[in-house]
Parts: sequence; C-alpha cells; structure tokens
Amino acid sequence: MSKEKGMDRGLIAGAIGFGLAFGAERLYASLEPDIARYERMREMSGQKPILKELFSLVAGAFGSSGENGRGLIAGLTNDVVRYARIRGM
Repeated sequence: MSKEKGMDRGLIAGAIGFGLAFGAERLYASLEPDIARYERMREMSGQKPILKELFSLVAGAFGSSGENGRGLIAGLTNDVVRYARIRGM
C-alpha cells in the first residue's frame, strides 16, 4: 500500500470519527433536559442514577456480579461447553 492511500484512509476515518462524535454531542445536548428530568424522577422514587444502573448491568453481563453469582457471558460460555460435552457423547 502506498503512503498516499494510507494517509487518505486515515483522513477518511478521522472525518468519520469526528462526524460521529459531533453527532453524539448534538444528540446529548438536545436530550440533556429530558435526561435531567428523568434523573430527578428516579431520585424521587428512590432509584439509583441511570448511569450507575447501566454500568452494573454491563458489568453483570461480563461476569463481575450477577444475580446468581455468575454473569451472562460466563453463563453462556458454560452452556456452550456443556452442550459440546453432551454432543460429543
């Protein structure tokens, strides 16, 4: 690959990344009042903030803390291994 093609790809990827970041910022800016109102309603009802809840959901999916001590990904992995053992018998 020539240097020009690599530079062109880098510029295109950078422009796409910039466009995505700009679009995400504009989306957040337009939703910020609604998010703040939603957070106040969650606080009044005694729930934890939505970002903490989403973080615990993602962390639980990857096995750090699940409802029954194992996460979703770890559970799926165990199920696949168990199915492979059954299939191999």
